[in-house]
Amino acid sequence: MKQNRTYMKVIFVLVMASSVLACVGVSWGATATPVPTHTLEATSTPLPTNTATAKPTSTPRPTATKIPPTATPAPIGVSVVYDSLEITVLDVVPHSHIVTGGAYYYYSKPGETFIDMAVRVRNLNPGNVVRILCSYIYIVEEKGTWYPLYGVTRRVDSGTTYDPFNIALGAEVKGENFVEFDKDTFLRLIYYIAEDPEQILLFGIENSPLISFQLKK
Repeated sequence: MKQNRTYMKVIFVLVMASSVLACVGVSWGATATPVPTHTLEATSTPLPTNTATAKPTSTPRPTATKIPPTATPAPIGVSVVYDSLEITVLDVVPHSHIVTGGAYYYYSKPGETFIDMAVRVRNLNPGNVVRILCSYIYIVEEKGTWYPLYGVTRRVDSGTTYDPFNIALGAEVKGENFVEFDKDTFLRLIYYIAEDPEQILLFGIENSPLISFQLKK
């Protein structure tokens, strides 16, 4: 009887041990299955804004040594020739705000506006690259002479049609950097100027003949 009681105690201990192991999830010979991770869905986040738009430092134009003082500026769509470069302003569009790098909105202040310019510069002597300072690609307006806040370029084979407004805006322009012109180069340029539809704006590259236009009403 004493041996039977001892045997029953052993059986009871083994049964309880099996129950405990089952409760803590131990499985012999089975492969553990990872618990799926709960993934949050992306939410639409408003783009940050910046209303304090700084203008570039007013930069004096290079001394005009190749343009007669009485030269009549060309209108939009008419090409001017400067050494081996043929320069054409294709279009100008005013904007109350711009988006740069796909991340930030910049809003103009009252009485001021951004202008978005599409320009084509054709090198009439391809293979001989012309380098020009960014600060010498400028706008003349009633408040001063400015190089662009933002500017991007796209070089293509001569005669290729391209819309510069399709080029995404990148980093701010630094006046001491250079732009290289070879074959056909399309430029998208952003300037920040006084919002006055009556003023005559002038665009030039170094000492090129000027191109004039007014803001669209």
